[in-house]
Formats: sequence, C-alpha cells, structure tokens
Amino acid sequence: MAIPAGTCVGVLYYRLVKGVWTFGVHNGSTRNTVTSQSVLILGHVSNEEQFKKKRPEALLFYKTLQEYQAALKKPPKPSVGSVFGVRVATREILPNSKHPCVAFLQTVGKKNKSGTGIVTETIAHNGKFLQYTSPRGKVYNNVAPAIQSISDDPGGTLLYAHYNLASKGSGRYNLVSETITKSGITALRFLH
Repeated sequence: MAIPAGTCVGVLYYRLVKGVWTFGVHNGSTRNTVTSQSVLILGHVSNEEQFKKKRPEALLFYKTLQEYQAALKKPPKPSVGSVFGVRVATREILPNSKHPCVAFLQTVGKKNKSGTGIVTETIAHNGKFLQYTSPRGKVYNNVAPAIQSISDDPGGTLLYAHYNLASKGSGRYNLVSETITKSGITALRFLH
C-alpha cells in the first residue's frame, strides 16, 4: 500500500553510527509517495537552525541495507536529502485525524555540567498537531492561529501525537503511538 506525499508518519529505522548499528524512530512528513520499492523522503526538523529554514533538508530512508550502503558511498545531491538509514516500518500518525504535521521548538531548563546552575536548551520535535494552549489559557485547535499566538506570547503547551521506539527485547523494536503534551513552546510551523 502506498503512502501519499504529505502524510504525517513515524519511521522505525536502523543506521550505522560511528561503526555501531543503532535503531531509532523519526517523525515527519513524507515528501514523496512511498511504496515498498521506493526511498522514503522525510521532511523532519532536528534543531533550531533547521527549523528556521524555509525547507529543511530531508532525511532519506532506504528499503534495503544494500541501497543504504551504496548511498553512503555515493550520496545524492543535498537538495534531495541526507542519507539517514534503512526503514524497518512506517506508520501514519493518527490516520483518522485531519490535523497537519508540524515541527515545533521547546525551551527547557537543564542543570549545567557542574550541577550548580540551570541553562536553557531549545529542543526540536515533530509530529501531528492536536491542540495548543497559550500561557493565558486560550485553546487553539488549528495550527495557523496557534502559530500567531506563539509568536505573540510564547511559552504555552502543545498537545501532539508521534511515534516512539519501544524495545521488544532481543534487539527487536516496535513503533508505539503516543499523545504527548509539551510545555515551553517557543515556535511552531507546518512541516512539509
């Protein structure tokens, strides 16, 4: 079954990181129609710098280990995307929801390395928008007004859906659907 371009998905994958094979999951929006025979081109935001780009670089997930290894040796043009991994499974996020795929930035406070103070860090997330509540308590069920609210008065909470990685034991993993609330939202955008 084909997954149309523009679908909000979670991708379970494996990849080579510093000589070690690792599993992971990324959420985002498909930029191409995906079949069992095609590369999956995923619109995804990993950090604040990418969030600010008009069209962030895509991540490329290959259907076989051989295709992935060949792409590592001879990567496509950067305009196509970045070679990322071998896809194991792809699932649409809340297929019955008409809400769009989004990326957002969250500011969190963490202890510094010495444990003597707090530093702020901006984290990027991707998933399907469900609802935003402003710091003043106004609830937004549509993305465009939520974007404007965050621009005017950042720091509210966002309810969104995404997939996460769950271990099945013995080195096997599965995708688990989650609905999560994050606070400290400083920016929100449609994800394409």
